[in-house]
Amino acid sequence: MIGSPDRDAAVAGVAKEYYAAMLDADGDRLRNIFHHMAIIVGHFGGELEQSTLEAFIASTPDARTGEGPFECRVDNMALVGDIAVITLGGYSYGHWFSDHLSLVEIEGQWRIVSKTFFCHPGKGGGR
Repeated sequence: MIGSPDRDAAVAGVAKEYYAAMLDADGDRLRNIFHHMAIIVGHFGGELEQSTLEAFIASTPDARTGEGPFECRVDNMALVGDIAVITLGGYSYGHWFSDHLSLVEIEGQWRIVSKTFFCHPGKGGGR
């Protein structure tokens, strides 16, 4: 089954919950929306980074301790059967990011199984 309005809303809801949980550095919420075997890979400051879910959670700063503004938008979404790919554009801590989240519906719940990201250089892209 290709996407339907309810399924589209469910996937977009997971993506928005991901961003909110990440800004709050809420490990429990992040563990709830990521699959426990998820992998996180991307470029930050020109360096390739790879981490497990637990390492990602440990490295996620709490936005309440940082300066905004913070922004998240859904740039693209594709659903086919029980898989989805969603692209987010986000701004946090002075950096613009593009995140690609791959999700799988497991036992009626959408879970993020991988996150790839890119921190845009020249737009706050360095450390």
